[in-house]
Amino acid sequence: MLRLSSSILLLVLAGCMVRLGDSAQSEGSAPPAEKGAQPGTEPVLGGGGEGGAGGAGGESGAGGAGGAGGEGAADGGASGPGAQAASGAPVSAGAPETIEEKHVSRSAGVEGGVTVFWPRIIPREIVDANRDLGAALQRHVRGVVERALPGRPIDFRPEPERVCPKGGCKGPTVGLLLSRRDQGCIVLALISKPGEAPTKILPWAGSVTLRADMVPFREYPEQMITVADYIPCSSLLTTMDRNEAAIAAEIKRAAGL
Repeated sequence: MLRLSSSILLLVLAGCMVRLGDSAQSEGSAPPAEKGAQPGTEPVLGGGGEGGAGGAGGESGAGGAGGAGGEGAADGGASGPGAQAASGAPVSAGAPETIEEKHVSRSAGVEGGVTVFWPRIIPREIVDANRDLGAALQRHVRGVVERALPGRPIDFRPEPERVCPKGGCKGPTVGLLLSRRDQGCIVLALISKPGEAPTKILPWAGSVTLRADMVPFREYPEQMITVADYIPCSSLLTTMDRNEAAIAAEIKRAAGL
């Protein structure tokens, strides 16, 4: 009887270990695509949604332009982790924020101004190790905006605010996407016109392939990006300075100039 009980206990423990392993694999974001991966099979930068520009994933929720899920739950979206999407009932005012809700800006900016968002750092598990780098890059973006649109007020959003609230922002917005593998980095600019406008994706440092260079309002841009090659993280700012003209020109276009 003792040997039988011990065997049953070992079987139960083995089952728990399998379930824990499956859970750990499902929670991580997909890694950046490797150069030379087969088309249609390569992983892409992943931060959440599954639909890119036309699918179910994204940051818009029910109030956005293209997705059923994402970071819009805090201000009208129907889905996202922790949101009450199945019943359609809104998240109560006293409910704790989900990860996605925290990314929505508490400010829509000011008329005639520019909003500079906290960077998207992808995948999520590298955020803590790259927070200082993200902050330095956000400050660099502010300098680019000041040179491109001198005299314009800048709404400099704190971590982790990286998307406009429902209805969009009052002025153009500039954000970043940062991804890193070991000592290699890539950076892309994310620029939008005022309102619920689509986001323009512009490679800034590193080499990528874009499935599309625009995504609808608050959709996940990383779903459109496959990494071809990283550059040394130590040379990011130098490379961004060298490519600033194209980014500045897009910022001006977003501002109607």
